[in-house]
Amino acid sequence: MIAAARDMRPAAWLALAGLLFVLALTFKPVIENDGIGYFSYLHTLVVDHDLDFTNEYQAVRAEHVGYYPLLIQSRTSTGMLADYFPVGAAIVSLPVYLITLVTHPSGAPQFGPPFSVTLTLVSLLIGLLALVLAYRLASAIIAPRPALIGGAAAALATPFIYYLVYEPSYSHTFSACAVGAFLYVWWWRRDRRSVLGWFALGVLGGLMGLIRYQDGPLLLIGLLDKPRRWWHLLPFLAGVLVAFAPQLPIDQVLFGSLLPARPAGQDLQFLPGHYLDVLFSSFHGLFSWSPILLLAVAGFAFVPDRRLQVAFVYAFVLELALGGAAPDWFGGFAFGMRRFVSLTPFFAIGLAAVAQRIGPRISWAAVGAFVAWNLLLMTNFTYVIKTSGDPGFGQILTGQLKAVVFLPHLVSQGAAGRALVLWPALNARFDPIYGAAVLLGELVCVAAAAWALLKLPAPTAKVNDSRAQNSRLRSFLK
Repeated sequence: MIAAARDMRPAAWLALAGLLFVLALTFKPVIENDGIGYFSYLHTLVVDHDLDFTNEYQAVRAEHVGYYPLLIQSRTSTGMLADYFPVGAAIVSLPVYLITLVTHPSGAPQFGPPFSVTLTLVSLLIGLLALVLAYRLASAIIAPRPALIGGAAAALATPFIYYLVYEPSYSHTFSACAVGAFLYVWWWRRDRRSVLGWFALGVLGGLMGLIRYQDGPLLLIGLLDKPRRWWHLLPFLAGVLVAFAPQLPIDQVLFGSLLPARPAGQDLQFLPGHYLDVLFSSFHGLFSWSPILLLAVAGFAFVPDRRLQVAFVYAFVLELALGGAAPDWFGGFAFGMRRFVSLTPFFAIGLAAVAQRIGPRISWAAVGAFVAWNLLLMTNFTYVIKTSGDPGFGQILTGQLKAVVFLPHLVSQGAAGRALVLWPALNARFDPIYGAAVLLGELVCVAAAAWALLKLPAPTAKVNDSRAQNSRLRSFLK
């Protein structure tokens, strides 16, 4: 990491410092709502050594954590309290949880500091790595400079940024990173993949499903590459089973079945579905709330690889089909169409393709406008709309104007900034130890992501292409 730091020019250091500053003002290390379902596995398995969530759900109420009643009160056919969320995010976070457990062996408070801080910092790191993977993919497929524009747009002008800093206990950063890692390995030497390569691709495919069930079918993208020998599919399938295996006994114990279960009244209904609503409704519609994604979708017409175009169409239609078939197609109390955040690596590629077509000057100006819309919309959602219902287009547009006066509040939610600097203005408590700990964690996440950006090779089919991409990136940072 020290050697990588020497390769960076002052502008890159300034960008990293700016990122750390923004995180200090915005990052909320809070576990709530869906995050309860994802991270309750850690305490019940590691501390209680069972799958009885009674203690965990009692802690939700005792610690005054925000929650959805249905998700912590439902019992399954086996008589146990249900957890309808997959275990993948908890498994990825397990090493950090075990380290934190050394300082608090009881595991309490289950959803408060230090556990809430360390677990959401894992989410932050995973989200930053998702952006690194998206950038590296777009660099290899399009070009480094358009990829920077596409990555910035996908990060800042979509719901990704909201779930990176304001709701990090949700699984969206994990799913975006898992999809990015799968695409990265799929693209890597895809025309001459070894047996180990097929196994690794299968593991990442299984991990996508282990983190978010809806993303599991994306593993079929790997089969767009015809194996050199039919039996190469065996290590691919073995990898899928190895990665997804932890979910099987959990579902068997909780639901009496190896198949994932859904809450009562939440069965998928593909006909008639809500597909146009998912895309265009004022109720969190994908393109209504994040209009830049229209360009991301259109950009795949300019992507110079037919297999990648097919992969994107399949992924987009899959997420649309599953999201539109759900009774809660709007995603509950959500900022935008959050269930498409897993496709962030695809969106970065599509936006990079558009940026390459129209040039950097127009691209950066357009990205700035879309980012401004998104920041206002986040403020609007948090301080003006403040409801889980459909706000309607009229309230969205008028709320954008009203949200301007609340913009300073959007950058006063970060735990580090509140504890170290903003506490007098917010009537909060000065807590230098807590604030410094959160800030240090954010610094580690930023440094690790920067190191990964410098060290991760380009996912190209040819070794020489990979070395050339690394050389261009280093010259860009020097």
